Amino acid sequence: MKKKTNIVQRTEMKRFLSLLVFSFSLFVAGAQTYESYIEQGLAAVQEKHYDEAIEQFRQALRTSPDDIRNALTYANIDHVQELKGEQMQAINSYDMALGIAPLNVPILKSQADLFLTLGNLSKALLNYSKILDVAPNNTDALLSRAYIYQQQRNYQSAKTDYERLLTLQPNNYAALLGVAILFQNANKPQEALSRLTLLIDQYPEKAELYSIRAEIEAEAHQPELAIMDLDKAISLEPENKNMILTRAYLHLKEGRKYQAKQDFQRAIQLGVPQVQLKEELKQCK
Repeated sequence: MKKKTNIVQRTEMKRFLSLLVFSFSLFVAGAQTYESYIEQGLAAVQEKHYDEAIEQFRQALRTSPDDIRNALTYANIDHVQELKGEQMQAINSYDMALGIAPLNVPILKSQADLFLTLGNLSKALLNYSKILDVAPNNTDALLSRAYIYQQQRNYQSAKTDYERLLTLQPNNYAALLGVAILFQNANKPQEALSRLTLLIDQYPEKAELYSIRAEIEAEAHQPELAIMDLDKAISLEPENKNMILTRAYLHLKEGRKYQAKQDFQRAIQLGVPQVQLKEELKQCK
C-alpha cells in the first residue's frame, strides 16, 4: 500500500488563530457592540468555552446582519465548530461565509482543508482551484491540489502543479517528495529512487525518506537494500511501529523468521494488538 505524505501540516487552533489575525484588521472601524461580541467570543475560545464563543459570534451577526465583516465572523464560527469536532456544521458555516465573500482565500482554504480531512477530494479540489484562480502563486493550494491529483491518479496534472510550485520554491521539501512519490505511483521506480536519493543527501535525518525508498526497493525485488533503508529509518524513529511492521513482513517474506518475530513483538510492545499479529507470529515458528 502506498504511503501517503502528509502535506497539510497544521493544528486546528493555529489555523483558527491565523484567520483571526486577518479578520481583526477588518473589525477596527465597526460598531462597538459588534466588536465587543467578537472580543468576548475570542476570549471564550482562548478559555476553550466553545459553546459560549459560538453564541458570542452569533450575537455579533444578529447585531449587524448585513455587515460585510460577517463573512469572517461565520469563519470564526466554522473554526470553533471544527475544534468541537462538528465538521458537517462547520462545512455549512463555511458556505454561509463564502456566500458573503466567495473569493476570500483564507476561508476557501480553510473549507478546502476540512474537505480534504474528511476525504471529499472533489470538493477540496474545487476550492483549491478557486484559490489558484484568484492567487495563482499560492503555494499551499498548489501543493494540496497536486496531492489530490495524485490520489486521483491524474499524474500529469499533479506533475504540472508540483513543477509550478518548485519554480516558486525550488527547495520545497513536500513538493520534492511529492514528485518522487509521483514517479513511484506512475511505475517509474528508477526515477523515484533517484529523486529520493537526492532528497536523502539533502535531508539525511528524515526517516520517512528511507522508508519510502525501502518500499520502492522491495517492489523492485531488492530486499537487502530495502532492509538496510528500513534499519536506518528505524534507527531515526525507533518507536515507529509502521516501519517496524514493514521490516517484519519483509523479513518474513525473505525467510528470516527470527528477525521477523523480533519486529512483530516490538510492534506489539508499541501498541499493535497481539491478536492482529497472531497468524504472523505462528509463521515465525
